Parts: sequence; C-alpha cells; structure tokens
Amino acid sequence: MNGAPDMSISLLLQRISQGNWLIVADENWCIANWSSINQSNKQTIVAFSNRIDIANAAQSLGIDCRFNDFDFSSLQPQSFDGVLYRVSKERATSHHIINSAFALLKPQGTLLLGGEKNDGIKTYVKQAGQLFGNPVNAEKNGKAYIASIQLSQTQAEPLNDKQYAQLRSLQLSDNLNVQSKPGIFGWDKIDRGSAFLVEYLPQFLKGYSKPPSSLLDLGCGYGYIAFCASQYGFKRLVATDNNAAALSAAAKNLQALSGIDCEVVATDAGDQIDEPFDTILCNPPFHSGFAVNDQLAVKFLNNCKRLLAPKGQALFVVNTFIPLEQKAKPYFNRIEVLANNRSFKLVALGN
Repeated sequence: MNGAPDMSISLLLQRISQGNWLIVADENWCIANWSSINQSNKQTIVAFSNRIDIANAAQSLGIDCRFNDFDFSSLQPQSFDGVLYRVSKERATSHHIINSAFALLKPQGTLLLGGEKNDGIKTYVKQAGQLFGNPVNAEKNGKAYIASIQLSQTQAEPLNDKQYAQLRSLQLSDNLNVQSKPGIFGWDKIDRGSAFLVEYLPQFLKGYSKPPSSLLDLGCGYGYIAFCASQYGFKRLVATDNNAAALSAAAKNLQALSGIDCEVVATDAGDQIDEPFDTILCNPPFHSGFAVNDQLAVKFLNNCKRLLAPKGQALFVVNTFIPLEQKAKPYFNRIEVLANNRSFKLVALGN
C-alpha cells in the first residue's frame, strides 16, 4: 500500500486499555494497522466504519466492525469504557461522533481523540473537554496530537452536527433537487468534474454503433451522474460507492426513476460486482494525484476493465494534471482524451 499508517491512529491504538471499547473508523483508516490491536480477555472491541473497504479490512482480522453511516442506535447508552476516534475532515462528522461518544460512554469513561493541527484537532479537544466537563490539552507528537478526555458530567448542550444523521433536500440548480447529507464528498454542491462529464455525455453516447442499455456509475457519491445519465435510455443502472452516506443518498435519489432496473451497491471500487456494462461513468477520488495513491488507480482501472462489456466504453473525468492516459495503458486498447476545460479532462477507455 502507498504511504504510511496515520500517526494519530497508531498513537491512539497504543492507549487502548481494559474494558469495553468502541473504535470509530473513517477514511483516515484506509491503511491503518488493524493487526496491532491485541484483543485480550479483559478487553472487548467493536468498530464502526462508514467505508466498506475499511470495514472489510477490520473484519478480515477478526475485529467486529460494522459498516454504516456512523449510526450507533444499535448500541446501549453508557455501555463503553472508552471510545477511540481520529477526527474526520468534515466538522459535522466530527461533532456527530463526539456527541455520540458522550452518550455511549459510562460515567468516567474515556474519549481518546487524535488528529493533526490542520484537522482542527485542538478545537475539537477543547470542545470535547467542555462537553465532557473535563477540559484538557492535546499532547503533541510530531504532526499528531492526541488527547484523553474523561466523561465527568451527564448533561450538556451537544455540539452542532448539522443534523448529521438526516438526509436533506437540496435545490442544486433550477431543475435539480437531490437528497444529500454531511459525510458525502461535496455533499451540498454539484462537483465541477461531474458537471463537465454530464454536459459532454450526449456527445459521448453518439460514439456507440447502437445505443447502450446498461450503465455503471463507479464511485457514485449521492448519485448525481447516475441520475443525470438516466434520461438517455438505459434499461439497467447500477450505482456503487464505498461510503455508507453516499449509498443512502444515491438510493433515495434513484428510487424515483421509472422504467429502469436500478440498483445501489456497496463495493470497494466495484469489486463486488460481476456483470458487464455497456457504459461505465466515473469521477474517481484521484484528486491528490496518482503519485500519492497508485493503488487506488489500479483498483478503479482493473475493475473498470473487468466490468466493461466487449464493445463497451468508459468515460472518466479527472483533474488535468493526473496522468490517467499513461496509467490506463496496461488495461485498455483505446485511450482518448475527448475534452479538456483546463481544470478537468474527459478520458474515454475501451477494450
């Protein structure tokens, strides 16, 4: 795997003690070392992740990890001795989980909180300390900061999580209203790359000798590309993502489509799908560049090749600086840049 495990997570895992523990694992755990957790007969660990790939990785090592959108309603209040959480990129998610820890911890239970300065960790530690009635300072370890916060009060005003758990209706344009929520990449806007792909889609579909009947939206988010593409005569539509919140929103946004066999599936870059598609559309999470996470590129391209029908075509939208054409050479015979708006490029791939 590319990169090293997150230092904050490594430090937090060293602090797990005896008792009943909850680990909350988001995208920061994509290369976490789950095997470093040494469960003993004096310790019970349950993990929750909103990423199907992370949940699968934990489960493969015998950890009870549940895949959902950080819905802790199945857990008993005041039932944990400790909650371990590496803060998320999005404030609403972090506030939701800190609030949940407040409800789930036993009196005098411990919240282990970690992250880096640019994640806002110092603010989260301060907020959690006030909520828990136990102000503390974060400990600095290189770039990582961690804090151990003991629950000292049972009543307090929760942090503002923007009603994290609820889907909400968003009017994103004059003719587009969608259901979305915090916890999804770009949850409250139309991604510019996706909009570029959708705008070009009619021209792309003209390149088929006969109209395609099946569509896969690979990495669907809240379902914007799939929803917009549904008007072009597809009979079968599958949308997939690894994020639980995205899957919930996409299912809601696509359920109103009529005349289309529509399915929303949790996968890691399409790994659990085994049917061929005439068309694959993809706005992949390559924004930091292939050099940072080459394995992610391999996942998407390998599964795209496997899932593309013999005469099918894929259309990817990526930032202009990402060398998708070079990375796709081992997988596809046809590789063509169809459009470039200086911010994004559209790359067609075919067998």
